[in-house]
Amino acid sequence: MWKLLKVRLRTLVIVAVLVPLVGWVARRLAERTEQKHAGPTTTSRVLRGVYATARKARSFV
Repeated sequence: MWKLLKVRLRTLVIVAVLVPLVGWVARRLAERTEQKHAGPTTTSRVLRGVYATARKARSFV
């Protein structure tokens, strides 16, 4: 039982910390890329997609 609790706690910590962090980094990189190239690029669109997925995952939890 303790082993299962530790696995669940570890998963919760990963989801609670890493998902928002990845989303934040992706959003910041997308913004900087768009500023540098004066508009959206393929890379910034992908990063915006990562940010949207992280936001959905965060709202799911």
